[in-house]
Amino acid sequence: MRKYFNKQLLLSMAVLSMPATVFAAEATANTGNSFNPLLMGLLGLIIVLLFVIGMMGSTLVQLGFAYRDKLRKERSSGSGIVKSVLLLLALGAMSFTASAQEAAEAVAAAPEVTSIGGLPKVEFYVLIGAIILELLTIAVLIILTRVLIRAIMLKPGEEAAKAAAVAKAKRVPFWDRFNAAVAIEKEEDIMLDHDYDGIKELDNSLPPWWKYGFYLTIVIGVVYVWYYHYGSGPSQEDEFLAEVKRGEEEVAAYLAKSASNVDENTVVMLDAAGIEAGKGIFTSNCAACHAADGGGNAVGPNLTDQYWLHGGSLPDVFKSIKYGWPAKGMKSWKDDFSPMQLAQLASFVKSLQGSKPAAPKEAQGELYIEATESTDSTTKEETTPAVAAE
Repeated sequence: MRKYFNKQLLLSMAVLSMPATVFAAEATANTGNSFNPLLMGLLGLIIVLLFVIGMMGSTLVQLGFAYRDKLRKERSSGSGIVKSVLLLLALGAMSFTASAQEAAEAVAAAPEVTSIGGLPKVEFYVLIGAIILELLTIAVLIILTRVLIRAIMLKPGEEAAKAAAVAKAKRVPFWDRFNAAVAIEKEEDIMLDHDYDGIKELDNSLPPWWKYGFYLTIVIGVVYVWYYHYGSGPSQEDEFLAEVKRGEEEVAAYLAKSASNVDENTVVMLDAAGIEAGKGIFTSNCAACHAADGGGNAVGPNLTDQYWLHGGSLPDVFKSIKYGWPAKGMKSWKDDFSPMQLAQLASFVKSLQGSKPAAPKEAQGELYIEATESTDSTTKEETTPAVAAE
């Protein structure tokens, strides 16, 4: 029986080594060199680790048989343990074989990249991954070997006592284990000798989460000081300047986005291009009531003089155009034109002041005098809407 399992182990080792051999051949072909020291070194390490895995697997199988014999002596069936060990080894061999084959396919399909020691980067990382996988396999085998050795060395009475101790340890609440709390029945072991008026103190240890969290803050503090004070991290001044620049960019983006969001509170006199655009709107939509030159007619008032029915400031003109005066026969234009078009139209109407229309209509409303630069800004003259003259 043992010879049969040894043959199975040798066969598994051969299967394990096949992907490494195929991968080595493909890696050598991809590098274009007949000899690469790094490639040979990594492959040699892989083969050595495979040999170690094989030896440890053989040892684990022998320990499985020994544990089975012990269980037989105790009139128990141990075939399940041996089968479990062999199944674990078989699964490990299959997973390693699949990983090696997938890695070889990935390397074959990968494009040429920067090489490491003469090896393409992907092939180098695949070899390193294979080595890490082998090291993990060895670690698992070591753990299983230690478990079997302890199981073989334990006496029947010791096994029962150990099982009872493990079961008792499992009954400890998670919160107590998380805080490393001492059981109430064991508090006398950590009792301090001091007595403060009948009050006794326990020498409790710091909770592990608090202690290691504190260590973590020390590491973070060291990294922070190194990065921001001695490394390439931005200083406080750099962060301030970056924030100011970001704020200026946000303001510029907002202004660009809200340039068309004009109302009677924010409207300003536009330049010549804006006035010219307003003239086109006026000619197409307002000339029928106010004449093409703004002089007025039987319907609308004269827009070229200094008399206004509803205020002569630019915001007042904008407001009159936007909301209209339905009682006077003037409609609201806010649904027909955009805010910017209303501003262009208001600027054109204001530009008509002082012009000489061909047939000006008589003055209507109240006199409005535009504030000059010599006038104090705090005493800027404002007018209130007046009733239209009949």
